Amino acid sequence: MIIKAFRRKNRGRVAAQLIEEALLLSVALVALSLLVGGIESILKESANFTTGIWNAISSAISGIFGLSFHW
Repeated sequence: MIIKAFRRKNRGRVAAQLIEEALLLSVALVALSLLVGGIESILKESANFTTGIWNAISSAISGIFGLSFHW
């Protein structure tokens, strides 16, 4: 009788632990997606910055040397 009551309580604990693990996993996935999104945004901005600098340097060189130096 006592063993049956203990098993019933233990089933509830196992279910609660599974729910807790599922919630923790979902929170971890949300945090990971935010981290990946932030990294992707930083990489896009750095690519745009590098492209802008490269275009500025290219136009400055073209302006200085004219048609004799063109890439």
